[in-house]
Amino acid sequence: MARGSGRSGLAARPPIQVVDRLARILSLFAAGQTEVSIAQIGAELGLSRPSVHRYIRSLVDIGLLEPSFAPGSYRPGPLLVQLASQALGSLEVVERAGPYMRRLAEEAEETVVLSLWGGHGPVVVRVQPCPFKLVQIVVRTGAPLPLNSSQGLVFLAYLPDGALVQRLLAQFPPDVRAEIEGQIEEVRRQGLAISSRVIEGIRAIAVPVFDEQGTIAATMAFVGTTTALPESPDSSYARLLLATAQELSEQLGYRATSKRTQGR
Repeated sequence: MARGSGRSGLAARPPIQVVDRLARILSLFAAGQTEVSIAQIGAELGLSRPSVHRYIRSLVDIGLLEPSFAPGSYRPGPLLVQLASQALGSLEVVERAGPYMRRLAEEAEETVVLSLWGGHGPVVVRVQPCPFKLVQIVVRTGAPLPLNSSQGLVFLAYLPDGALVQRLLAQFPPDVRAEIEGQIEEVRRQGLAISSRVIEGIRAIAVPVFDEQGTIAATMAFVGTTTALPESPDSSYARLLLATAQELSEQLGYRATSKRTQGR
């Protein structure tokens, strides 16, 4: 009895304080911030800069935070983004997309991938392989995708926060940034993105899905080999994907007369 009382009164107290402080750091993102600074964390916890650094190092080591573009600032890490994407699995767009994705996978005989915006890039939240193919392309749910992927280009083209898009593009060398900006404009003209640069031999065709406010809610994509998926934006695959994404958008409340919100 005495031993149990001693453990709960002494040994249990520091871990609770640590968990509370870590939770308060992560809760700073709940206000809609995409990154937090060391100064913000110090003010929130009332700790010195060296103490804040120790907490940050621990969070970075386990993947809950990662350094941001601005010196001394941090953003959600890959583990936090993955956990968030799994929680987002209950969102309406993810639930409603299921039947459309199954139909696409069967008609096109290719893998269909749904991605949501994870704060700094697309995150895969649902995958529908073709049930008829002997060899499947495996795409992991929760996997983050690069900004120069087809899904990334579609999000960059239609995200309503233009300032965020500019900050994300600022990480690239000038020549790469100019190329991506050209691709973004092409996505806006064609309504889709086609890329085979992320993984050699693999091509993705991605299109936007809009909600009732005209804001991009997700991207839907075919993922297949470069021999199976054509590069032409006028291919039957592209037309089928665009038509299906339009159907899903309309089920979410989007109408063609709605004004799309996108950053410039």
